[in-house]
Amino acid sequence: MSTKLAAAALAMGLLSFVHLFGVEKAALAVAFGVMALRDPGITANGRRLAKGAILAGIAYLLTLAAVFLYHMPALNSLAHKLAN
Repeated sequence: MSTKLAAAALAMGLLSFVHLFGVEKAALAVAFGVMALRDPGITANGRRLAKGAILAGIAYLLTLAAVFLYHMPALNSLAHKLAN
């Protein structure tokens, strides 16, 4: 069962890079990957899938944070213009 959970987590982690699927999918990928790794009956293949899911989810979250921080001055300027 944990191998299937790890595969689902990896799919969510990779789908989070598609525009319609986002932060919540990346967070779920990390959470499901951790849950799969905690299962004592996980296979070696399931362990690789779970680690890949965690890596993909964290990569998406870090990429999103970097883009947000990069565009923060423009967002502040836009917010200030909209407030006036």
